[in-house]
Amino acid sequence: MKKLFLSLLAGLFISAASSQTMINPFLHPEPEPATAFIGFSTGIDNMVGILGPQLDIVVVKNLMLGCGVGLSSWGYKYAANVQFYPRSLYSFYFKTGYSQNSGLVDFETELELMSGKEEQVRMDLKPVGNIFFTAGKAWKIGKRNRIYLEVGYALPLVTDNYYSLYDNTIELSKTSAQVLQMMRPGGLVIAAGLNFAISNLYKVN
Repeated sequence: MKKLFLSLLAGLFISAASSQTMINPFLHPEPEPATAFIGFSTGIDNMVGILGPQLDIVVVKNLMLGCGVGLSSWGYKYAANVQFYPRSLYSFYFKTGYSQNSGLVDFETELELMSGKEEQVRMDLKPVGNIFFTAGKAWKIGKRNRIYLEVGYALPLVTDNYYSLYDNTIELSKTSAQVLQMMRPGGLVIAAGLNFAISNLYKVN
């Protein structure tokens, strides 16, 4: 997953560089301010998982509301958030919101048992919600588009009974329990995204 994240991150910066060179400020007039952004993001414990689309709407000059949906290692993931920009939409910002992972039914993986033997174990991964807090920086691409990076932390709202084994006669080792805990949504957040601006949807105060 880390290799996929790094590849996608590299692609974002290449797109940013290409967009910068393609736009000539002397040939294009200053566009209307953005009223919304549509794009995608990726990362570790990202609000829409490994990869997914998102929409951000400018409520007032320094405040945006966002939502998105994507795929994660714990099923589908969807989220809603609020973002505050002390200076402008192309600067530092703070974000908080809620994300929900759908879980997975009939998930199978190889785990260590208390006996020390490793074998394929079937289970259901239950839905897990998170409240997340992040801080980031957005950079302008061309006239209005953006690329951003953010870091933070996601607090899981389900810390016990987030999986159920199909075979109740087996017992997982402590190592396997720790592996599942690491897989469970929540913890350090590292994310990157690319946003395309939309204007003239409404008047922003």
